Amino acid sequence: MKVLIACGGTGGHIFPGISLAQELKTKEEIKDVILVGTSHPLERKIFNFSGLRYATIPTAKLAFYNPLKCLFFLIKFTAASFKSIWILLRFNPDVVIGFGGYASFPICIFAAILGKSLFIHEQNYLPGLANKILSVFAKAVAVSFKETQEYFRRKVICVGNPIRRQLLKDDKEKAINSFGLSSEKFIILVMGGSQGSHKVNMVMCDLLRTLNDEDKRQIQIIHIAGERDYNIVSDRYRESGLEARVYDFVDDIGRAYRAVDLVISRAGATAIFEIAALGLPAVLIPYKYAGGHQYYNARAIERQGGAVILDELELTSAILKDEIFGLKNNRLRLNALSECARKFSVPDAAKHLADYILEI
Repeated sequence: MKVLIACGGTGGHIFPGISLAQELKTKEEIKDVILVGTSHPLERKIFNFSGLRYATIPTAKLAFYNPLKCLFFLIKFTAASFKSIWILLRFNPDVVIGFGGYASFPICIFAAILGKSLFIHEQNYLPGLANKILSVFAKAVAVSFKETQEYFRRKVICVGNPIRRQLLKDDKEKAINSFGLSSEKFIILVMGGSQGSHKVNMVMCDLLRTLNDEDKRQIQIIHIAGERDYNIVSDRYRESGLEARVYDFVDDIGRAYRAVDLVISRAGATAIFEIAALGLPAVLIPYKYAGGHQYYNARAIERQGGAVILDELELTSAILKDEIFGLKNNRLRLNALSECARKFSVPDAAKHLADYILEI
């Protein structure tokens, strides 16, 4: 059996696709697997790091409010359609699995037209438009959150969000040493998704100015700022004198997870399920836009006691600082968050999804 996995657009779509591909490649029934994404440099970097075979298609986001962008989208979609058909005919997969997003839509819709077995996985609590449309043509739909099942009328199953196997390795001391940090201090991971978050970056930069010498002796930070804000964030940490490691992107996010005691993050579904699988206490700052789906993702784990939510619109450096040091100084609360996060997680989601696809 040959499998094509459409998972481009953002890291939140790509990483679950990679996780499933890795799981499928362990199955005797699977002859070959290929990933399909966009030609964005960051995506190519992620695909190359995975070591898996991949192909790319041109894509653009649809913007109804802008005629020029609509025209640009139509041109790109036409190009993506021809490239999708070419990939499908050349690779000739038996099964196509779409992980949502604008980058998966062209190849999934043409897979259905060409009679391929189509499966859909929805990572977020609220389904995206692409997956709602594609679900009509799919053999089955898999979801990360139990509550998401009610949004689909077709055959649907909750499997969780596939996470990469290597993230579950547990060697905290080695991870800490690899960053050149001290295990005697409280370590915080700050991240805003695969491309970073300007809002989170700027709040953290403001927070650094409020830290006194005693504060700086207590904490260390690993900050994944994204390419756009990397230089300014690096400069702010250097000026502050706080022990920190700043990156535009981290290939091995599992190593960063294993090194830290607390995560401050946006609320993409993939990040939430990765954090939960490792039992990491988290402060989530949901992105307000893009349909607001991150808020619903965050609320799902917050209701189970596995994370703290801070409102982006009300967020200030003082609020974030109080939350960080409040958690740092309350080991019982940290442990409770960690325990509830683990209960929320589905660490074997990739296996569930792979087995389900093969069964059908």
